[in-house]
Amino acid sequence: MARLKQAKEVLQEAYNLFNQASEKALPPLALSNVDSIQNLLTAVIRRESLAVSRKTSFPNKLSADLRKKLADVLLLLDKVDIEVIKANAKLPAANKA
Repeated sequence: MARLKQAKEVLQEAYNLFNQASEKALPPLALSNVDSIQNLLTAVIRRESLAVSRKTSFPNKLSADLRKKLADVLLLLDKVDIEVIKANAKLPAANKA
């Protein structure tokens, strides 16, 4: 699936950008392991929550982008392409039947 390969490449870039902007590096990214990707998503969400509760600086835009890309790869691994769903949702009702 070409879209999965592209999504993994974009995820790797977002992961690297986030690690550069973050004080503490994230756990290693294993793109072939679903559990690793899910754990990484959980870690990003927890760090964001801690930063908000402690009122510390945090790369919010990079965090949101990384979470989006992690979720996209997880969905693609489950054979769900959110971009296809969005495209189909924009079609007129007559074309959906």
